[in-house]
Parts: sequence; structure tokens; C-alpha cells
Amino acid sequence: MTTSRMLAVALAAVLGVAGCAKPGAAPSTGRTTPSGDARAALLKSAEALKTGSYSFSRTGAYLSQDVQRGDVHLPDGVLLEHEQRAAMRVGDVVYLRYLLHGSAEMRDQYMKLYKQHGATAAQLKDIEKIYALLDGKRWVRADAKELVAAAAIDEQSGLDYMAPLPKPGEYDVPGAGGLVTAVTTAARAGDTITGTLDATKVDPDLNLLFSDPTHLYGPAAKTMSYQAVLDGQGRLTEFTVTMPGQLASEPAGGHEPEPPLVIKISGYGETAAPTAPKDAPVLPPSAYEMLSRDVD
Repeated sequence: MTTSRMLAVALAAVLGVAGCAKPGAAPSTGRTTPSGDARAALLKSAEALKTGSYSFSRTGAYLSQDVQRGDVHLPDGVLLEHEQRAAMRVGDVVYLRYLLHGSAEMRDQYMKLYKQHGATAAQLKDIEKIYALLDGKRWVRADAKELVAAAAIDEQSGLDYMAPLPKPGEYDVPGAGGLVTAVTTAARAGDTITGTLDATKVDPDLNLLFSDPTHLYGPAAKTMSYQAVLDGQGRLTEFTVTMPGQLASEPAGGHEPEPPLVIKISGYGETAAPTAPKDAPVLPPSAYEMLSRDVD
């Protein structure tokens, strides 16, 4: 969709509402363990996530912005930070930090269009207020149900690409456990486990690997290489999946290899619950329509 069409679609929607890594590996001992024992150790390592207290980062996930910082302390709260967006839950209250439309230049273009299409002074004031709240720097209190509804509009909201806040009882926020269960082979040397996993066994709703890896990579989707690193207590600290170097239907001239999916976990039992931002304003109802179409 062209930029002009993107602006026009968002303009119509808003006016209507306004009117109403390279993985680090532990030193190897040079000794290997049987495959079954290595896989069992790997499965057990992911159980540490059930403690509900840890920090993590995640890069290279499919259809998700990189998580630069994730602080998990459940059930009390969780913080998930992306480059220009972040979400936080403290107790039962959800907070959002979000840069609407991505840049000051794009926002200026929208404001010009609002004026050209006859937005009233009251409408422009409401839009400017929302821009001020969603500036990528300040936290606002948000309605969790409204955020979910806005993100549900496929490929129109930047909320689609944010890591979702966990639901009650969900402790594997990075999604590492969903990868570990797809492992098909495992060999251990010291605290490092390597092998292959079947990407078709990974829940596509996790948005970690491609929704249809077989279509993209063919048989290679079932034998993707991974490397896991455990700490001295057998807990998972890093999980890397390397994408196949060949597509099922290689385009003319080849393609750039997809970056690896890298999850790093630390601070087991040490990560504190996030602190609620002071005096965070409440996001007005009209903002959710803008959020639902901010990339369309």
C-alpha cells in the first residue's frame, strides 16, 4: 500500500471517531551425553521459566518486534520493551508507551491531511492530544480489552507486532518452551546442547518462526539447527535457531539469509516486579481507533 493510501485510510478512520546474536556458549568439557539425556536436560531447563521471575531479550522472531528488555515477575507484573513501543502490567493495570505513526514527519503529514479534509478545531485538538500521549516516551494507562481489539485488525495496527502481555497462568513469556518441545535431536557438550528442531511443530500463534515454514523452506523446515546454553543449575539461558540457507523456491539471484532467532534469559529469581509509572494519564477512547489503523 502506498504512503498516500495509508494516510487516506487512516484519515478517514480517525475523523470518523473524532467526530463521535551471535550466541555465547559455555566452555565445553569435550564430553558428550546420550541424545535422550541431552533432550531431557533441555526440556527440564525450560521449566525454570515457571518460577515466573526472570529477564530476557529476544531478536529475530517472526512478525514480532525485537524485545530489547523483558522483565517478568509473575503474577505481580511484567514489562516488555521494544524500540519505540512498550507494554507493562502492574497488578491488574496495563500501561502502554507507544510512538503513533512511527515518526514526526509522518505525523505532520497526517495533520496536514486532517486540515485539508475539513477536520474541525475540536477534532484537531483531540488528535493533537492523542499524539502528545502516544509520543513513544511517556506511559499511559490503557484498557487491556481495547488494546486486544485494536491489535486484532490484521496488518493494520502496530500493536500486532508487539510481544503480548502474558495471560494468567502463562509463564513462558519469551516462547522458549515452545521451541524446546519441537526439538528432535540433541547432543550435549558441557553446558551447550545442539541439534535440530521441527519448525512445523512450533505453534504459529507464538510468532517465533514462520507461520508456514514448510512452504518457505521445504523439508529443511523439519531440521532447523539450534543451540541452547544452560547455566550451572541446568536452567536455560540462551536458545538460538538458525534459519535454513536455502528457500524451497529460490528466487533469481538468491536471497538474503534470515537472521537467527535468539532468546537470552537471565536473572532467575532476581527480577523484581515492574513499578507503576507515577501520574500516568488515561488513554482516551478515541485513541484506540487510531491505534487500530496506525500502519495502514
